[in-house]
Order: sequence, then structure tokens, then C-alpha cells
Amino acid sequence: MRRRYRDEEDDPFSGFIMGVFGLYVLYLVVLWFTDKANFVRWFVYGVVAIVVIVGGLVGLQKFQEKRKQDRLSGLITQIREKEQEDYIKNFINRFGFEGKKGKSYTFRNYSFDWDRINDLEKVLREKGVELQHNNRQKDIFTIMRYYIQNKEENLTRESIKNEPQSFAILSGSEFEKLLYRLFEAMGYKVQPIGRSGDQGGDLIANKDGERVLIQAKCYRDWSTGNAAVQQVVAAIKYYDCNKAMVVTTSRFTAEAIVLAKVNNTELIPKERLQELLLQYLKESWL
Repeated sequence: MRRRYRDEEDDPFSGFIMGVFGLYVLYLVVLWFTDKANFVRWFVYGVVAIVVIVGGLVGLQKFQEKRKQDRLSGLITQIREKEQEDYIKNFINRFGFEGKKGKSYTFRNYSFDWDRINDLEKVLREKGVELQHNNRQKDIFTIMRYYIQNKEENLTRESIKNEPQSFAILSGSEFEKLLYRLFEAMGYKVQPIGRSGDQGGDLIANKDGERVLIQAKCYRDWSTGNAAVQQVVAAIKYYDCNKAMVVTTSRFTAEAIVLAKVNNTELIPKERLQELLLQYLKESWL
């Protein structure tokens, strides 16, 4: 039977300790009113016992944390050796929006359908990643939390920019990273696909059943023309998207605007891009 996994698991041992402590305090109260001589002795015994128990619990917690960290390090090492790190990152970007409330694995703002989690587990085992026999699901969750946490922390670091910045200094890949942060801030789950030999798209943005193929054009001295629109329109089916978009640091030619309207492609020129960056990232770009 499936259930929603929670990172904070119930700890019956802690409940037992609290129950014993409550009985001890009640016993001291009774002694205070009936036998003050024994009260002092049992109070001292209790203090010593509490110090011993707390020390033991702290040591146990550190031991458990060390085991978890060692297990995580081992899993990440295997994943990198098997060259599955990019696969996991793309899995998070592609499927991190599919889960339904109450029927999925969730962490931070991501939600995954249980079948997708099972698929990921199967793929990793097929690729040779050794998941513990009786603890495979927890290993999967450990892996997911690690990569999602790293991704979100990196996005937070990169998003804190106060000084005005210039599109002119950006390379093509840097512009794609900027758009990645922007669409993440707009509530999309973003998958980078731009690389040498790509099929006419740089990013895929997913939200509410909408799968948008984005073509990024970082130009300074000339307008964005028909070719950019043609490329992204031609690649929609290849990337299984239902919408196309071209984002540029310049303006669009009149021909590009007409072609985009005919093909239901959204165009984001420099001025609109500046507004979005200021609104969602609080960054000023020139």
C-alpha cells in the first residue's frame, strides 16, 4: 500500500522517554509533600539519569547522522561513476510537477507521482546503482532530496543580484541560465536542453499541463528574425511540447512577428524581458 512519504518520521522511543520523565516528575511531586528526605535523594538520582540519557541520545543522534551522511556519499559516488547525475537532474526538471496532492512524494516545491519514483528506482538499479535491498525507497528519497536541495540552493545564490546588469556581457549559455532562473521564479519547472546540435530549443518550461519550448536569442546589435521562430516551431513535436516561445535581448523583425502569430508562438522582446526580470527576480538588466 502506498503512502505519502514524510521526511520527519515518528520516533516511538522519544515518546517513551517523555512518558517516563512525566512519571518521574509526578513521583517527585508526591515525595515533596510526603517524604522530603527521600525527595532530595531521588532528585539527585534523576539529574544524573537525565545527564546520562541526554548524553546517550546526543551520541546516538550523531551516530545516525554519520551513517546517513556516509550512505548519501556512497550513493552519490555510485551515481557519478555510472554517469547518471544528468539523468536524475533531468528527471527532477521533467516530472517534478506531476504529483497530485496527497498522492505523491513531495519535497520543497516539487511533487512526484509514485509511478515516476518507482520508474527512477528501476532505472538506477538497471544502471548498476546499488540501492539497499530492504531500504530502496528511502535511498531514492535520499537521492531526490540531495539533488533538489542543491538545485534550489544554487538558484537562491544566483538570484540575489542587486546591481544593474548588462545583457551585452552574457554568452549564449549564460543567457540560458538567466532564463532558467526567471522561469523557475515564475512557477515553472524548467528543463535545460540547449547544447551543440540541439533541435531548435534551449529550455522546456512546465506548469499546469503547459509544456513550453523556449528558444533563447542573446543578440546585441541586430534584431531577431524569422529563423528563430522557424526553428522553435519545427522543434515543438520533437520535444513533445504544446507551446513555443522565443525570448531575445533585442527586438523582433516585422516578418518574425507575423510568422509567430500564424504559428501561435509567443515572442518576448528585450523590453518585456526586462519587465519580467525586475518583477520576478528583482534584477535590473540593461
